[in-house]
Amino acid sequence: MASTSEVGHAKNIANLNLLNTHIAALGGIYQPSNNLLELSNLQEVYNSAYIEQQAVNTNLAPYTIAVDDREAIFSPLSRQLTKLRKAYKSTKDVKQPQMEDFMTIVRKLKGKKKYQKPAESTDSAADEINHSVSQLSYDQRTNNMDPLISLLENTPNYNPNEEEYKIPTWTNRKALMLRTTQRVADTFIPLNKARGRRNTIVYNREDNLVDLANAAKDYLFSILDVDSVDYKAIARIKFKKR
Repeated sequence: MASTSEVGHAKNIANLNLLNTHIAALGGIYQPSNNLLELSNLQEVYNSAYIEQQAVNTNLAPYTIAVDDREAIFSPLSRQLTKLRKAYKSTKDVKQPQMEDFMTIVRKLKGKKKYQKPAESTDSAADEINHSVSQLSYDQRTNNMDPLISLLENTPNYNPNEEEYKIPTWTNRKALMLRTTQRVADTFIPLNKARGRRNTIVYNREDNLVDLANAAKDYLFSILDVDSVDYKAIARIKFKKR
């Protein structure tokens, strides 16, 4: 599913283009003393931000698909393990100590709670930390497939007829878990770099898009009549920091 967290960023960028259009239509009356508010500079800021937002958009799709693919593998795991427990418990000569070992592994595989993705920030370093925490939780769960498979392999009478409980099925599932978690890690790197470049222009550098746009609006309000069509149209153009 596509992320909705990019909408606010793209809106800020699109709104600068709209503001620039209004400024261009005003012609010679727009003469700010601050050279950073000149239309040529505002247009350059817009162009740079637009390019970086396009880079984000390009890298977002592969990452989103990778996350969805990972979820498709991990989401049914709890139910699959519950069914496997019943199959394991029904195996001939499986005793209570083996069941306790089985459940210890299962608890680690299920995880304590579902990971909730934090809201994207404008700090790429913070996003990197959040991603690493999430990635580690999936990596740990994947690693816990090894003791589960080993336990099944070393249980003498464990030889189910059902395909979903067979050891090769669980070996293949672990391989899928490895591939999907790695794909998320691989696709996050270029996306986070693109977001970082975009965020620098729009929010974080001294002459960032949001601050410049709001300063340009303040100047415009000083030269336009409050009852004019232009004033009212420009007042509706919003720029917000996340």
